[in-house]
Amino acid sequence: MRKKLFLLVCLSVVASLAHAQFVKVDPADYRIEKKDIDRARKIISTPVAKPVFPNPHPGAQWYPDATLGLFMHWGIHSVAGLQPSWAMISGYIYGGISNPKDYYALADKFHPHNYNPDKYLKACKEAGFTYAVLTTRHHDGYALYPSKYGISTKQYDGGRDYLKTYVESCRRNGLRVGFYYSPGDWHYPGFSYDTDFNAKTRGKTKPVITDSVGNYREYEKFLGYVLAQIEELLTRYGKIDVLWLDGMYFHGVKDMHNNQIYAWIRSLQPDIVINDRWSNLVTPDNPGGTDLRVGDFTTPFECSMPTYRPSKWWEECHIWTCGGGGWGYDKTGTFRPLSWLFDLFTQTRSMAGNLLINVGPDGNGDMHPHFYQEIDSLKTWMGHSKESLIGAGPSPGIERSNVRLTSRGKDIWYAHLLPGFNKQVSVWTERKPKKLILMRTGEEVPFTDLDGYITFKIAPEKRTPIDDVVKIIF
Repeated sequence: MRKKLFLLVCLSVVASLAHAQFVKVDPADYRIEKKDIDRARKIISTPVAKPVFPNPHPGAQWYPDATLGLFMHWGIHSVAGLQPSWAMISGYIYGGISNPKDYYALADKFHPHNYNPDKYLKACKEAGFTYAVLTTRHHDGYALYPSKYGISTKQYDGGRDYLKTYVESCRRNGLRVGFYYSPGDWHYPGFSYDTDFNAKTRGKTKPVITDSVGNYREYEKFLGYVLAQIEELLTRYGKIDVLWLDGMYFHGVKDMHNNQIYAWIRSLQPDIVINDRWSNLVTPDNPGGTDLRVGDFTTPFECSMPTYRPSKWWEECHIWTCGGGGWGYDKTGTFRPLSWLFDLFTQTRSMAGNLLINVGPDGNGDMHPHFYQEIDSLKTWMGHSKESLIGAGPSPGIERSNVRLTSRGKDIWYAHLLPGFNKQVSVWTERKPKKLILMRTGEEVPFTDLDGYITFKIAPEKRTPIDDVVKIIF
C-alpha cells in the first residue's frame, strides 16, 4: 500500500511538473506584492480627464517628422528563427515549434553574450533611420531585462540587462529610444488556457466565470504585475521616447481604463509618445477588437499598404524580411527588395506617416549579413535623395500627379518615380516651377508648362530600380 501511495505521489509530482509553465520559475516570481496591486487599483479607480492626443508636450513633437524607424522583435524565439510567441501555437499558419514546452525550452539556449547593437544601430542612423523600437517582452512573457516579476534574464542569464545596452547604444548613435511591451503574458499562471495553444480552438471557447468578483480581483493582480513592469521600463533607463504597447486584455473584464493608464504613463515620462494598442484594437492578435484609436499615434495598417491618412500622427509597421521567422529572425536572410520598401515608404510618407520596418536580430543579437548589404544600398540612396522622404511633408494633393509626391514647405515638391513607372510624369502645380532637378545626378530636367500643368519624362538609361526623385522648385 505504501509503495502504491509513493508511486501515486511521484506520478502526481511528474504530472504537475509537466503541466507547469515549462521553464524554471519559482512560484514566488508571480506572487504579486500587495503594494503593486494597490497601486493598480488606485490608478484605475481615480477619475482623470481624457488625455490630449497627440501628446502636446514640447518633448514629443519630434514624432510626426521621425519618418523611418527600425522595429526589432528579439527574444528566446530568435535562437531558432521563429515567429515570436505565436510559434508555440499548434497549427498556426506562421508557427514553428507548435507547443509551449519546446518553445520555452529555447530560454536555456538564449545567451547572447557578444550582444553589440552599436554595429547595426550605427549603420541604420547613417541610412536615415531616426528611431528604434525593441521588444522588451513579447506575448511569451520573457523579458530582456531582470524584472521583479515573471520570467526574464533574472532566471536564465545571470540578470543581464539587454535593454540597458540597447538604450545606451541608441543614444550613442543619435536614435530615439523606443520600447515595445506586450501587456498580455501567455506565461502568466491562469492567463492562458489549453485551447489558446491550438489554432483551431484559440479564441473560440473560454471557461465560464462563476465568480465575477474573484475574477476581477485576479485582473487587478495581473494589472499590478503589468504596471510594475511598465514602471521598470520607464524609470530604469532615463528618457524613453516611444512606448509601443500591444494589447491589454483579461478574460471577463471589458474596461481596460485607457484614460487612467495613458495619464499614469505620462506622469512617469511626460515627453513620451504612446501608440494606440493598450486595448480594444483590431489587430492580428485581437481580430474581434472594437477599433478604438486611443493613443498619440495610430497603427491601423500593420503589414498592409496604407490607403488613407488615418490620424494626425500615425505609423505603418511591416516586416522587411520574408524567408521565414515572421516578425522574428529570418535564418535565410531573405529581404524584400528595396523597390518594395520604397513603394511602401513613399506611400506612407506621402500621407504624413512614419514607417517602422521590422528586422529581427539572431540569437546572438546581431543582424544577418544581408541586412548590412540592404542598409548600404539604402545609405547610398539617402546620400542624394534623403530630403525627399526623411522629415519631408505630405503630398500637396494625391490628385495632383500620376506619381507620388512629398513636399518641404510650399516651394519644394518631390516627385517619386518608382520602378515600373515609365510614362510621362504629369503634375498639376498651378504655377510654373523655377526648375526641376533629378536628385541622383543633380542635373536639371526639362519640362513643359501649360496653364499650371507641367509634364516631363526621365530617359530610360537614367532610371534606377529603386526610386528616382525629381525635385520641383518654385
